[in-house]
Amino acid sequence: MASVARGTSLRAGGACVRCRKGKTKCVYDNGRAPCKNCAKGMHECYLPSETNAHLHGQSPARVARPRESLPGDRNVVTTSDRQPAATGAVIPRNLQTPSEKLTPELITECERVINKTIPSCVAFHKPSFLQKLKSGTLEPSIVNGLLTCAARSSSVLIRRYGNQGGGASAASEHFAVKTLNLVMQNLDVPTLADIQALCLLTIHEWGNRNAVRAYVYLGQAARMTQMYRIITGHQALGDPDQFIKDESFRRTLWLIYILDCFLTSSPGRHPAVSHHDVKDVPLPCPDMNYNFGTPAFVRTMAGNPPPGLPEGTPIAEVGEFGHIVMATQAWRNVIEMLTTTTIETFSEERCLSLEAGIEAVRSSLPLHFVDKPAHINLHITMGSGFTYAMLHCLLHCATIMVHRRRLLHFIQTEGFKHETWRMVPHVHLQTVDRVFAASHSVVSLLLALETNADKDAAPGFPLVMLFSCFTACATVAWFSLKGLTPVDVNETAEAIVGDGMRFLQEGATTWILAVPWYRHLAVMAKVLHNDDRDTRGTVMEHGPPSVQDDTGSQPDNPDSMDYERHSSANPQEPGETNGAEVPRKSGFTTINGGSAGTSTPATASPPGPHKAESPVPSASDRPQIDPSTGLAPSDMTSAELCAAFERQLLELDDLAAFMGGGV
Repeated sequence: MASVARGTSLRAGGACVRCRKGKTKCVYDNGRAPCKNCAKGMHECYLPSETNAHLHGQSPARVARPRESLPGDRNVVTTSDRQPAATGAVIPRNLQTPSEKLTPELITECERVINKTIPSCVAFHKPSFLQKLKSGTLEPSIVNGLLTCAARSSSVLIRRYGNQGGGASAASEHFAVKTLNLVMQNLDVPTLADIQALCLLTIHEWGNRNAVRAYVYLGQAARMTQMYRIITGHQALGDPDQFIKDESFRRTLWLIYILDCFLTSSPGRHPAVSHHDVKDVPLPCPDMNYNFGTPAFVRTMAGNPPPGLPEGTPIAEVGEFGHIVMATQAWRNVIEMLTTTTIETFSEERCLSLEAGIEAVRSSLPLHFVDKPAHINLHITMGSGFTYAMLHCLLHCATIMVHRRRLLHFIQTEGFKHETWRMVPHVHLQTVDRVFAASHSVVSLLLALETNADKDAAPGFPLVMLFSCFTACATVAWFSLKGLTPVDVNETAEAIVGDGMRFLQEGATTWILAVPWYRHLAVMAKVLHNDDRDTRGTVMEHGPPSVQDDTGSQPDNPDSMDYERHSSANPQEPGETNGAEVPRKSGFTTINGGSAGTSTPATASPPGPHKAESPVPSASDRPQIDPSTGLAPSDMTSAELCAAFERQLLELDDLAAFMGGGV
């Protein structure tokens, strides 16, 4: 006669390591880890026999007694050891035991992602997500996907899961493995939650510089979306929540489209979402209609009425997420120009057309979404600060890249001389002013978000916002080093670059992908500072400054920012570390972290899984300090650095670094 399983029992394999050390009784529910003590303190729960695997960051599989610290972690081994499951082997999700509940701390982290983190806060239905999350009925795959995002900026999750110094990337990877296992178990009948979780997993792998893996996951999400549409297409339309379901599907499809625009920013990568897939799909409706389930009919990307529009029904305005979709399309059009244009095929008319497209998106924005200095603070108060900043970062980044390509073509074809620069057509001088204005706006948006960020979590800027910051600051540094700007704005340029360095340094602790961006900008900032110091004839203080001295402090009032600040105009390399220094090779550090003349990420193999890099350049990447002066010598002159930077722009090195390498 089979014995009845007790709801509370002693651990079959003995007490866990933490209970042994504390000399407390190790009790667990329904034969599943973690024990009550570990669950209460949010600690890893493992047996003494599993200590070796735990120290190496592995999650040992135990067939006899599966461990489940999250709902749906159904004793699935890592992806490299996974075997095809037999038919019917997958446990139905609606039959999972009710005891598999999240701890309050994990629920809080998921709520933070849903409410404040891009893309979850705009692509997912907040009311239903939060209700299901609190009732324990939210799909396990999307729960782990949300925790994958939360672990990037949560100090609590990083302390618990960022073992062996892995930091945010290791903590995020802990939940990413669970997410992938759950998605793979349900491929026969994909759900919308699985597709959404796979999108979050794509962002995770992209941020870890696993570009090929992210590209493959995104293609899989696109295929799952097609099958989901086929499977659910026969359902009746009498469901009162049908509009929410349809809008959730549309937003998921547009999220895949946005990620597809980002991850195909290099020649040779074919899009996962074709024009045919989205040509008849309405743009996302206003968030208010979506949250309350009020049906709204919105135009398509091409401006046509949505299919099935009832006669006499007015067309609603495009929603907040819809404007991000249109801004992404304008950004992607600029990328297509950069990847298909050479010095011989450059067309000024095409640049003007792209500018018109960007301005068309700006002019279509509602009044409360227009780019004005005070609007970002109002949106932060209303909870839509990241949505507003994401939208305008995309538009500003596209504007900078168009104008930068125009000036690059002028320099490459007409030549450049400081004596004759002020005699060039006035349109080029206006180009410099527009780039400075757009760069100032990008940094201002990030400053406002940073100032109003939660104290218990990092701002967690999305990758695209950090790349926009890098593009803006690197372009400003290039303009100043090249002599395209008046001498009296050098301090303004240094202040912009200094603030950008701080954002990228903080972002590099969250995203491995941002590490080479920070290192690249640090080199430009050092040369810019040395060049400006020589121009003014001032002498720097002896001794290497710290990173805090480099970036300076922020203004108390972001509304009245004045970039004519000297305190933040000294971005330099971080201080020295103990130990012998390896002499640095002469040359300019490229965007992908190598030296000039090496292969770019577009031609190099993608990096494998590895520990999170430190955002601070290593000892071999920093120059030696001259003991007689206490100064770090510049590796190259401003002219040499500008020549190297211009060559990298022509070779699309910045776009390759944006995607993290790969094909």
